[in-house]
Amino acid sequence: MAEHRQLNIYLLRHGECEGGEIIRGRSDVALSDEGKAQMWRSWRAISSELEQLPSAPQSLALLSSPAQRCQAFAAELKADMPDYFPAPLQQHDWLWELDFGDWDGMKVASVYQQHSEAAKAFWRDPVANTPPGGESLSAFRSRVLDGWQTMVQRWLAREANSSEGSGSKGSVSGDSGSSASADAALILTHSGVIRLLLAEILLPGQMPPAAVFNALELPYAAWVRITLYASRDASGESDQEWRCFSKLHWPQ
Repeated sequence: MAEHRQLNIYLLRHGECEGGEIIRGRSDVALSDEGKAQMWRSWRAISSELEQLPSAPQSLALLSSPAQRCQAFAAELKADMPDYFPAPLQQHDWLWELDFGDWDGMKVASVYQQHSEAAKAFWRDPVANTPPGGESLSAFRSRVLDGWQTMVQRWLAREANSSEGSGSKGSVSGDSGSSASADAALILTHSGVIRLLLAEILLPGQMPPAAVFNALELPYAAWVRITLYASRDASGESDQEWRCFSKLHWPQ
């Protein structure tokens, strides 16, 4: 007999930022007022969808990129709705955007003026071309997917251990021991991270095609839901890895 779990994970891109049209990457810039408003509108849409799920969660785990354009809103959201986000806010480096190296913080127009050929090559095929001094797509993919898979396996293990120990629904615990519902989470992150995760769902085990980065519209405060269907043999071995199948849900 197999054990089964189902997790709903919402990925939310940050909103518009201060500084205009620049290459942000690792540049730590704040949300603009419009960006904050975009994030709140998206959260209200996510909250509305959560209420429509067959088993609507009473609380969510909350994770964020350390970038202030993500974590500042996450902290505000948690402070505004402490009962909905009872566990500590978790910040993870694997949720950072791609490191654009020498281009980080530059205006987009300046990048094209000063690094014309390299910029054209990167946006034409970012898998094969890396910004000078930046992070390759291969390294970026490994960072994000390793973090994602570690998060999911730990999450499932905590839920299973809690269920076995208490006979009730499991929880995701933060550093303080507080807990949130283990069957849903909200992750605030960046366009590149979301694109990589979408590509892995649609083309598992493959490097993402260039079109994922240069032909897929993913506006500020865009969000998407991923449902994970997890299973493992009920052999009594608590460290057995879960097998996961993912389903992608675009907002209606």
